[in-house]
Amino acid sequence: MQYLRLFENFQDDILIVVDVQKSFRKFFTEMYLNELKKYCQNFSKVYQIWDNHVDGKNVDKDYLFDETPDIPVHSDLYNFPNQKDIIEKRYNYDVDVDFYKKILDKETYDLLKSKEDSDDLKKGDLFKTKEGTAIVYIGNNHKWFQIPKKLFNLFEELSGKNVTIVGGADSECLSDVFISAESMGINIKRNWKFIYTATSCPI
Repeated sequence: MQYLRLFENFQDDILIVVDVQKSFRKFFTEMYLNELKKYCQNFSKVYQIWDNHVDGKNVDKDYLFDETPDIPVHSDLYNFPNQKDIIEKRYNYDVDVDFYKKILDKETYDLLKSKEDSDDLKKGDLFKTKEGTAIVYIGNNHKWFQIPKKLFNLFEELSGKNVTIVGGADSECLSDVFISAESMGINIKRNWKFIYTATSCPI
């Protein structure tokens, strides 16, 4: 298959699947889902990162600050071949530095506020919080992304390794994870064959 040949020089054993879940089903086809499950068989380690927007705004914050939160058995999730872990996250649209003030030390907050006020933030700028998480400036449809502690620990473990990322949506949640991974030193590549957007699906 052509998409496998394109990746054979790069491909490591690690795949990240972002937001391929039932509540986003209108954005991808049944064929896409079936082909993605076959593709997962090429990897020994598949990590599913999912967005728990489906439980509303009052979701337990354990997913952010707990190093070993309960692995969810959630009706919104699919099970992927060779899946090693499921990591929960949430997206935020239009938030600013003040949204994160409570979890930043004063020095970090003052630096961030100054950068925000002077329009000096750059895509991929990463700042650690007091809670063992990190916030990353994304600067597109999602302005900021908070990396949950469990995901932060995984990214530290994967730093310097080759990782492939698929799922969606490009320019939104997938970019949150991609930019954050890059900022933490992961050699991460998109496989466009398996990346959907808000308006299109490749398969």
